[in-house]
Amino acid sequence: MKYALVNPRWTFAGSTYFGCTAPHFPLELLSAREVLRSQGHQVLLIDAFMEELPPPVVRQRLDSFAEDFLVVPTAPSYLFWRCPQPELRVPREWIAALDRPSTKVVIGPHGSVTPVVTMAKTGADVVLRGEPDQTLPQLATMPWEMIDGCCWRDGARKFRSAPGLGVTDMRAIGPLDYSDYPVERHAHMHHIFPGNGADHLRRGAEVEFARGCPYSCTFCNKTLFRNKYRERELSSVMAEIDQLIARGS
Repeated sequence: MKYALVNPRWTFAGSTYFGCTAPHFPLELLSAREVLRSQGHQVLLIDAFMEELPPPVVRQRLDSFAEDFLVVPTAPSYLFWRCPQPELRVPREWIAALDRPSTKVVIGPHGSVTPVVTMAKTGADVVLRGEPDQTLPQLATMPWEMIDGCCWRDGARKFRSAPGLGVTDMRAIGPLDYSDYPVERHAHMHHIFPGNGADHLRRGAEVEFARGCPYSCTFCNKTLFRNKYRERELSSVMAEIDQLIARGS
């Protein structure tokens, strides 16, 4: 099957979002791509945020690929799922503008907490609650009612859902592949907010070595989709870092 993973070109005008608004590596999509590829699926990843692409250009790439599933997150990457912008304006506008005949899948914090509302507002066909890395491939191989955290519309346009949440085995995630990703466009050092780190000699990169958190801060949304602490294999993390250093990060 063919999966298109599209990171929208995020905008934050009028939003109460308090995270960093600069583009970061779409770690969730890169991780999902590795799992999908390992199971024999074809994957096209388009980061419209990093590449500053408008919907018509992305739609042309999708036309050439002819995906079966279009996957769109509801929050910017670098794990901002724990404190996302509250509105769904950007994913809603992008799903409508791309106007794809494929199955539209939404991932991220909004659907993990309120899947029915998220599906209705975005126009998605499927919402995956929790972490989607290992549940995305199952959409092509399993009955959806057997997929943890899967919510969908049936033929009568009624909402149906499977129990549970997607929880990824982090030790199964190998080094992320940046060979065809525009690493050089990442001109930002995370946690040094806009206006710093623009010099290419100071370009940063994000690396995910673990997921989950042992704390229970009342303001954090992580308990519903990224709670249990899990580490990746050290060798995978180091191989990924070496790859990024070789690209100038």
